[in-house]
Parts: sequence; C-alpha cells; structure tokens
Amino acid sequence: MQFNHSLQASLKKLDPIRRFALFLVIFSGFALGYNFSNAVLLHLAATLGFGLVLYWLYSRLSAKRKNVWDTVITTLIIFLLLHYGDNLLYPLLATFFAITLKFFIEWKDSPVVNPAAGALLLTAGVLALIPGIDQPFISWWGTTFWALPWGVSVSFLLMALWILGGFYVWRKWAIFAGFLGVYFLILFGLMLFFGSADKESMHFVLTDSTIYFLAAIMLPEPKTSPALPWKQGVYGVIAALVYSVLAIAAVPNYALFALVAANLFNAGFRLRKNKNLTQ
Repeated sequence: MQFNHSLQASLKKLDPIRRFALFLVIFSGFALGYNFSNAVLLHLAATLGFGLVLYWLYSRLSAKRKNVWDTVITTLIIFLLLHYGDNLLYPLLATFFAITLKFFIEWKDSPVVNPAAGALLLTAGVLALIPGIDQPFISWWGTTFWALPWGVSVSFLLMALWILGGFYVWRKWAIFAGFLGVYFLILFGLMLFFGSADKESMHFVLTDSTIYFLAAIMLPEPKTSPALPWKQGVYGVIAALVYSVLAIAAVPNYALFALVAANLFNAGFRLRKNKNLTQ
C-alpha cells in the first residue's frame, strides 16, 4: 500500500512530457518483449539509439536547446510504427529526418507536422524516387500485441490505463472524442450498409489498440494540435474524415496522411491568427 502511494507521488512529480515518455518506454518494452528478436533489438538501436546520438550531435552544433524526452518520444513512435527487419536503412533514415525536423524545420519554435509521421512519410517519398529500393513497411506492428483469453490484448489494457490515468494532462479530450466519435460512426454505418456488422467485427473495432494509439498518442501531440476545445473538435473530425476516405480508397499509409492533414489544418489556424495579430 505504501509502495503504491510512493509510486503515485513520484508520477505526479513528473512533468507531462516525462510522464508521456515513461508510458511509451513501458509500452515499447512490452512490444519488444512480446516480439523479442535480434531484428527488433537492432530496430530499437536504429531508432531510439540513433535518435539520441543525433540529439547529442545537434545540441552541440546548434544553439537550440531541445528536451531529450521529446527525442525519446519521437523515436519510440517510429520504433513502434515502422516494421523491423534486416534492412536498417529505413529506421536510420526515418530517425534522421525526424530529429532533423525537430531541430531545424520549425515555425515559431514548433514543428508544423508530427515529426514521427512527417519523417515516415518523407522516408517513403524519398525512397520512392530511388529505383530498385523497396518501400518501407509502416505496419504499426508495435501498437497491438499479446491477445488475452477474454477478448482484449495487453496493448489495449495499457492504452486504457494511459487514457484513463495519464491522457488528462494534455487536455485534449475534444480531439480524442471528435476523432473516435466520427470514425466509429462512419465505420459502423458502412458495416451496417454492407451487412458486415456482426458482433465479432464490432468487438474487434472497439478493442483494437491501434486506433486508440492514433487517437490518444499521435493526434493530440501538444505542439502540432490545437489548444482550444472547439478547434480540437474540428481537428479530430477532419482527421477522422480524411482517415476514413483514404482508408476506403486504399491509400498507403492513410493514417499518417490523415494525421498530417489535421496538423496542416492546425498550422493554417495558427498562421491566420498570426496574420490577424500583425494587422
């Protein structure tokens, strides 16, 4: 009992960034343990390890002082989304783009798009220009794992713990509700229209942790998402609409494109506000 109180007190002392980083470290540890192999370890070294090296290098080459925990968060997201394999070019390139974007490509000291999402799409785009190189497989492999007998997974339970016990620090509930509300409404409408709305399909949709990872980890990223509740709601709805349309059209990496589209919407709001203030 005393240990639990001490743990809770220690967690409350952590700032939101460190608390978020701690959750991703734990989540990534479970993903690593469930899929343990030399390939996954090398993948972790090429994302988190290389990212920390770049952070150290860029901190000395530039006058900018970045939070190292932001680097941990970004590289762990790349670790969980980009599929592991023998070719380390993909994680190394994606990590290079992400940390470079965080240090050198900003507007008003904030990235325009989620650095992990932008880096993964940039990696895919650059490699598409080089003949003979396969596209990176952005499988979101580490966002769902370890199915349990009673119909949920360990990854779902971890996401539930974060949403119920840690997500509140961001104050981004309107994004979470707007995205999931519209997404589930569209999805269930399509399932009913096409006659595929059976109990098993609905259970999978409601308990698949990948969609909650997008809604509670990726979309509410503080520097690329709105602060005002009404803007958050619009932001979440836009992400859900783009996500659904691109998924139906079978566009590769549609989740990342939906995230970037919502980020650009927020950037447009910020630019418009800046112009009004200038005038």
